[in-house]
Amino acid sequence: MREGARDSSLKNFKNFSSKRGGPKIRPAKKEELDALLSLEETCFKEETFHKKQLRYLLSKAKSIVQVAEIDGNIIGSMIILLRNHISNARIYSLNVHPEYRRAGIASLLMDTALEYLKEQGFKNITLEVGVNNKAAQNLYRSKGFFVDKTLYKYYKNGDDALHLVRKL
Repeated sequence: MREGARDSSLKNFKNFSSKRGGPKIRPAKKEELDALLSLEETCFKEETFHKKQLRYLLSKAKSIVQVAEIDGNIIGSMIILLRNHISNARIYSLNVHPEYRRAGIASLLMDTALEYLKEQGFKNITLEVGVNNKAAQNLYRSKGFFVDKTLYKYYKNGDDALHLVRKL
């Protein structure tokens, strides 16, 4: 689930702010590397990005790194890998700080990304999710994703994952 590429054309990616004073969704900045790394380590106990990987995703990879921000604090992030030659994108990572879960942050990150990708002409988006991560599976299904296949022993700890797909 962790490999990557970056699109430097995020000029078209819109900032989004909730009307109710909620989080602002915007492209991540290179200088936010440490904050993104801290969020990653808080949200994932295993399979976390290393600083070098995150730096690459922020600066050189063909990817979108977006954040959810409240009062100047990054409380969520999403990394999407882009494959322009086949019009596919892949959600590589979706994080929401535990104190902000179940507040619609992941849904807002997802909606913002899906709208952007559709506007840019992407046709499909994929992701992997652990078979035991029912909350994430419910979110993805609510956004129109369907299970394409099971990936056996996908994670380092031997757990299986589901490969999900959504048409844009």
